[in-house]
Amino acid sequence: MPTLRQAVRGDPPLLFDLVEKLVAAAAEAAVATARARAAEARRRHRPPRRGLTLRPGPDTPLWNALVRALQPHLRQRGSKAQLARLLGLHRQRLHECLKAGSASLDAERTLLLVGWLGYFQQGGALTPSVRPGRRRLQPGAPPVPGNL
Repeated sequence: MPTLRQAVRGDPPLLFDLVEKLVAAAAEAAVATARARAAEARRRHRPPRRGLTLRPGPDTPLWNALVRALQPHLRQRGSKAQLARLLGLHRQRLHECLKAGSASLDAERTLLLVGWLGYFQQGGALTPSVRPGRRRLQPGAPPVPGNL
């Protein structure tokens, strides 16, 4: 509390100075925070430019649901490689589309992906795609060098 002398002379007490500085600092911080949030909102809600591919993320809920539905079917060894062959992609590109979320497929490949998923959801099985083995010798055929 200010003394009577301080009140008459008009000298503000030190506590009032401190409170005034704290209020000014809080106001500056509030303005800076509001500006930062507004800038972030503008960046986040900027409409996509025309002609560009829509990137996977929170703005693509259907793509995210498709990827979640694919995950159980891609756990078997070789399934991602077979799917990449079916789609005509490199395995790394398929990883970027499904796992990393940094790329997306075109419409034709997305439809193939949906068909592949439907096949497995109806009980289809993944058959291994292996190259045929070495030809076996027919009984009674002459031996061929290197074909032990």
